[in-house]
Amino acid sequence: MNSSIRLSTLKSRVTCWIALPSLLILLPNYLAFAAITTCPAGYISDEFSSVDYSNLGSTASPPILGVNQLLNGLKSESYTVASNSLITTGSLDAGGSNFYRPKTLAGNLQSFEFFQDFTNKASSRTASYTFKNSFTNESQALTNVSLSIYDIDVNYLGAGTGNGGTTLNTRYFEFSDQVTITGFTSAGTSVTPTLIYRGTGITTTAPYRQTTTTSSVLCSTDSVDERCKVSVAFNQPIVRVDVSYGNNPNLEYYDNTTGTVGNPGDQLINIVFDGYCYLPQPRLTYTKVLSSSRKTNTDQFTVQIKDNTDNSVVTSGINSVTTTGSGNTVTTGTGTTGTFKVSPAKTYTLTEAVSGTTNLVDYTALYACRRSDGTTVTTLDPKNLKLTYGDSWTCTITNDRSNYVFSGTVFNDNGNVLSPSKDDISSKYLNNSLYFNGKYDSPTESGIPFTTGHTVTLNKCTGDSGTFSPQTVNIGNDGTYSFILTPAQVGSYTRLCVTQNEPSNYTYSVDTTSNVLQIDITNSKYNYPSNDFGDVIQENAALVLIKSQYVHDCSLNYLATIGVNYDGSASSAYSTKPISNIIPGQCIAYRIEAINRGNVSLSDIIIRDTLQKKGDSNNSLVTSTLVSPTPIGENSGVPSFPTSSVPIGSNGQIVTNTFSLGTTTDARRQAIRFNTKYGNITNAQ
Repeated sequence: MNSSIRLSTLKSRVTCWIALPSLLILLPNYLAFAAITTCPAGYISDEFSSVDYSNLGSTASPPILGVNQLLNGLKSESYTVASNSLITTGSLDAGGSNFYRPKTLAGNLQSFEFFQDFTNKASSRTASYTFKNSFTNESQALTNVSLSIYDIDVNYLGAGTGNGGTTLNTRYFEFSDQVTITGFTSAGTSVTPTLIYRGTGITTTAPYRQTTTTSSVLCSTDSVDERCKVSVAFNQPIVRVDVSYGNNPNLEYYDNTTGTVGNPGDQLINIVFDGYCYLPQPRLTYTKVLSSSRKTNTDQFTVQIKDNTDNSVVTSGINSVTTTGSGNTVTTGTGTTGTFKVSPAKTYTLTEAVSGTTNLVDYTALYACRRSDGTTVTTLDPKNLKLTYGDSWTCTITNDRSNYVFSGTVFNDNGNVLSPSKDDISSKYLNNSLYFNGKYDSPTESGIPFTTGHTVTLNKCTGDSGTFSPQTVNIGNDGTYSFILTPAQVGSYTRLCVTQNEPSNYTYSVDTTSNVLQIDITNSKYNYPSNDFGDVIQENAALVLIKSQYVHDCSLNYLATIGVNYDGSASSAYSTKPISNIIPGQCIAYRIEAINRGNVSLSDIIIRDTLQKKGDSNNSLVTSTLVSPTPIGENSGVPSFPTSSVPIGSNGQIVTNTFSLGTTTDARRQAIRFNTKYGNITNAQ
């Protein structure tokens, strides 16, 4: 005690006659804090476990904070990683309390005990909780986060006497706890929580503190006294929570231990995370079904799920994945992975391995997945299975020795080229082995979404006799299609053909594969996948034509003296730049180069170029004519010109014979050159 404080009003932090009645009153309500957080449909309700308080808290002083601790929770569900930090505004007493430690309160309630000794009433400290996702290491938003702060109390010491540095008749307090709770969204926006509960004497808005300025409200440090409690909840997802703790700045303070005016004494609060919600990690169950009898009763199957990252079998440690049974019976509890967790950041392949005498060529494989609500997963790619948070799928692989399956994908064969351009011959095309190669390179390339009228037909091939009932299906939203036929439908056909039927408004109008594919049917083989059709938009067409020109006075032999460059640089004769200041009667030499920037050979190419004519669709003012020398193909006369091409001295159309372009550096380019005379003044009038 200090002589500057009136003894008649002195109260201490450990005063028992105030705290004990509070404990007796609250004992019947201890179970109130165990209420489960209400979560949206499909979300998990969870809360910190005692392990989480221990991992994030610290028994050391000053505390050693937990960083990147995977939350254990009570449901063993969480993929959330939490970290703590403490930020001090002002200062702490060097010899005072400095704890942030796990503390068990009455009724076995776990908490963080935030025990501080501030040097002045303006000092404060913030405990910050941040949450990340263990799969991506990115911020993880939690929903309906709720927390309670206990022991928000105030200790009134008495009025100053004017001695020992105190001011006469000024009320002094050892401490007056105040707390502000703030959340932050993934965008960094601050969020004020909703007040769910407060002690009767506590303020209705933050900062939360006892409203009395003339007396004490003291609660035992390990109790859950409702008078000193505040509970809040956030109504939007947050990735961080800050709990800022200090003193009411409107009061005066006296440290009863050191006898220092203006210096609050030791004080503490307890922080409890009541609950939070999150979507659970995705679940997957993979099961084997036989729709017809085994070829041999000793045929068995092992279902497998592979991680596409490294092709590892993630189900290799599950004992029940191999079937037992005979005929078409799979013994209950075998041929299944059971339910297990998968990473939402990865893709997986559903497949199977053989056991016993099985030869997989004797069986077809059909895949189907259903969600936990019973709905079917319609856009299913068993080679690229990806589940997200909250998903719980049961997938089956059905083997059948009776049915034939013919399937494929209509895909965008663009090699993942971004910002396509029909005239671009940069390395993103020429050095891209996936672009326009006629092969479905998943996952770099993707299926083309369904357009009304976009179908695939399965029929007998042209020239084959017999009766076959053609079938037509729409492509799926992921570009896939499939046909399932019985042996009676296939009959004795040794081949069938699938035809892509493109609608008139089809954006992907350039084919990289034939629109008719032949499927050869062999004995004991029932599954015929990967009958894929490649298409691209016009801007991604493989054939590029580049036209360049050179203006001259008609007196030189341009074929002998002009180089073949056309890029417009100073040393080049030919240029792609627009012609300006040409005088009627001059000559224009043209060069047209055809370039195959794709990875599929192109054939039956014809170059056509119509010479300008006065009054044509371009409103030309003059008529140009073809002049000597004779048009020529640069590659030893290839491309060549038919007799129908415009003759020397005439106006008309330059036409080449058909030619091909390969995919190698030397074979992917061909060019022609020809000379024209720009119309003279007479025929320009």
